[in-house]
Amino acid sequence: MLQGKIALVTGGATGIGEASAHALSSAGAKVIIADVNTDQGEAVAASIQSSGGDAVFFAADCMSEAGIRELIARTLAEFGRLDCAHNNVGSGDRGLTIESMSIERWDWTFDICLKSAWLAMKYEIPGMVAQGGGAIVNTASMSGLVVDVDVSPAYCAAKAGVIHLTRYAAAAYSAQGVRVNSISPGATATAAVRSALSEPDLRALAAKAQIIPRAAEPSEIADAVVFLCSDRAEMITGINLEIAGGRI
Repeated sequence: MLQGKIALVTGGATGIGEASAHALSSAGAKVIIADVNTDQGEAVAASIQSSGGDAVFFAADCMSEAGIRELIARTLAEFGRLDCAHNNVGSGDRGLTIESMSIERWDWTFDICLKSAWLAMKYEIPGMVAQGGGAIVNTASMSGLVVDVDVSPAYCAAKAGVIHLTRYAAAAYSAQGVRVNSISPGATATAAVRSALSEPDLRALAAKAQIIPRAAEPSEIADAVVFLCSDRAEMITGINLEIAGGRI
């Protein structure tokens, strides 16, 4: 599906980003994994290489304009193009309310979830336009669509912002051949989630909110990223794809 393509995954060292890097490689892409977690990022690249794939790791702070500018410049200098990007940097708090959340945590959440997506696109899109097109997938969240008071208000607001920013970018750059979509995972059984919740608790959490009563595997989220990056999705732009087991 992506044979010969150059694909970038920000936040690619763990979780959904790690799964996305593996899936993009399996689909034929050469993958650049970008993250602040050097040890884990290098391990992901090595794992892909040992499986016969093509991957490199670039250390990058994708919350920093200088960091993302250098990342994209290095990608274009070393590989000559950027065909697809999965902008996956993001994190958030639980157990905070509008009243209890500090301004520092509010600003940090918006920086890591929303500003990182904007900065990535700011530098990815010009290169894609110059080469005649490309595909971008931004990681949003069901928390940007459905109110979950266990998640911080900043995370919900920032992920809602990612969805609308995606639509804006899709409308602004479709004429130049750049497609931009977002994905909204629901409960996902990443290593971090599995370390925090037992399997019965994870299933109970999913069953409470979803038609399909289990958490998604990271690979199932990654499969959607591959599809949206591929030529099979040529007529798809500006959408937010919910991958949440029929969240209701």
